Amino acid sequence: MRCSSFGAFIVSALMPLIAQAQQEIGTQKGTASDSAPLVISDVTWSHSVQRGLPVHDLEGPGASLQLVCDPDRVFGPRPNGSFAVTLPQERAPTRIVVLAQTGEQAAFELEDGRALQAKVDPDAWATLVAILGSSTEFAVVSAHDAVTWNVSEVLTGPCE
Repeated sequence: MRCSSFGAFIVSALMPLIAQAQQEIGTQKGTASDSAPLVISDVTWSHSVQRGLPVHDLEGPGASLQLVCDPDRVFGPRPNGSFAVTLPQERAPTRIVVLAQTGEQAAFELEDGRALQAKVDPDAWATLVAILGSSTEFAVVSAHDAVTWNVSEVLTGPCE
């Protein structure tokens, strides 16, 4: 796998925070947790339509992302978009941060590994969509995992 300067930045800048969070959570559960940052390279977004909604997926070894968009409010005025995350140590994380090379970040509380657009801060959702639509390299970080994604192209298509 290719390790870029952004990947190195994530490792150096976030490792102390990740280690602290992992130690705190591990101590609460009575065990210490350890997970090295993962870089997933040369992946491409796959696109489909499910129930009339555009669905964008990224899959890598032990991790996946799924962004469901609802730009046309297919089922009414309330948005039906979602962002699902699966990470190596946490199959259904409860809190994540998506980080861009530019320093932008979007933090989410998740239920069963999924953030629902209708329930999250609209500014955080807009930042997430902006990061995925303008970055070929970004990171998803939780208390147990730090995954840097190197995608071949940015996410395209409407997603608000």
